[in-house]
Amino acid sequence: MSTASSCSPSVPDSPLRILVVTTRWDLVGGSERYAGAVVRGLCDRGFLVRVLTGGGHQESSAEVLISAELAAPGLNREGAGALRETVRAAAPDVIYLLSRVSADHLRILLGIAPLVRFVQDHTLFCPGLNKLHEDASACSSPLGQVCLERYFSTGCSGFKPEGSPSLRWPLKTLAANLRELELSGQAKLILVASDYMRRELLRAGLSPARLRVLPYFTNSIAMPAHDSPTLAALPAETAEFLAADDAPLLLTPARLTLPDKGLDYLLTALGQLERRAKLVIAGDGPARDHLQNKARAEGLSSRVHFSGWLAPAELESLLCAASLVLFPSIWNEPFGLVGLEAMAHAKPVVAFDVGGVREWLIPGETGLLCPARDAAAFSRAMAKLLDDPHQAQTMGARGQAHLKANFSRERHLALLGEWLSG
Repeated sequence: MSTASSCSPSVPDSPLRILVVTTRWDLVGGSERYAGAVVRGLCDRGFLVRVLTGGGHQESSAEVLISAELAAPGLNREGAGALRETVRAAAPDVIYLLSRVSADHLRILLGIAPLVRFVQDHTLFCPGLNKLHEDASACSSPLGQVCLERYFSTGCSGFKPEGSPSLRWPLKTLAANLRELELSGQAKLILVASDYMRRELLRAGLSPARLRVLPYFTNSIAMPAHDSPTLAALPAETAEFLAADDAPLLLTPARLTLPDKGLDYLLTALGQLERRAKLVIAGDGPARDHLQNKARAEGLSSRVHFSGWLAPAELESLLCAASLVLFPSIWNEPFGLVGLEAMAHAKPVVAFDVGGVREWLIPGETGLLCPARDAAAFSRAMAKLLDDPHQAQTMGARGQAHLKANFSRERHLALLGEWLSG
């Protein structure tokens, strides 16, 4: 176990002690960026915050406790004892759980302090993890027997036979989901970022009395219009790609996974785009080689740059430089934090119409929505905004106003503080 300095509460009267639990404490995706932002926000509001994590690092004024047991897929008796001791030593008044953990982990947390859980993805109620069928179409079935039936017929994107079909693994996986879902029903509250996710958890059997919708916020701050991004602050290869010509920049921040993030559809759409434009895909993941090979095969190498994961300040620079932000996810996105980051910089967004995206993107007002998996429609939407910079700027300005009115940091933290304290 290792620690960092703890945040200093701004109120003197016995501040609420909050233990934020997240399996990863780094900046590799939207969920992780939210974890860092919400910890800073809770500290700023005077709560005494500690973070319990399985690993990773990001700058924080909160005390960070590293627990190898939290990163384990399950717990033996020794591991359970070590985790229980670590959590008890933190003496939390309430636990704020941000990641999926096993039923063993969850049982320990529930036994020590009231627990508020923020469900940020589908892993709690989908053994395939992303609610996608094998053909990448969206799944609308609730967790249960239908999952086994599909496993042994068409399969799902992340839940299908590997090698010799056997009942043992799918039954074990489904049982783990059901146990964790049942235990989650004992939480003080279950938070989700969108009405879409609330509906999914209701269909999974959770009580409506325990569910609350808490939309994300972003700490992303737009650069003044008279400023320009500093290319020198970016990695050398990325800066060189941007400086090579003055073609409009398209930006997609994403974890490089398939099929959920839809990046293969994005490359197809770019290949159909008969406009001067270049694309930066900011992120990394197991599909990177496949996507780079696809870009080369389709003659897009000079128009596409894979930057890898970027530091927050580097991503801010790209958001400032971009003409459009693209959000090509084809799975039912629980929310889509990238959309808020784009709106903070007054950038219009082109996205597929999936999951909770409509809850922040107003079609025709703050961006354009396309039918899921329709690369041709996505290409036409990009062309429409590139051909009309005034419309793109107007949409970006409306998006920024929409963000300030409906997704403020202050509202999020006020509601969260109330629910954690109540």
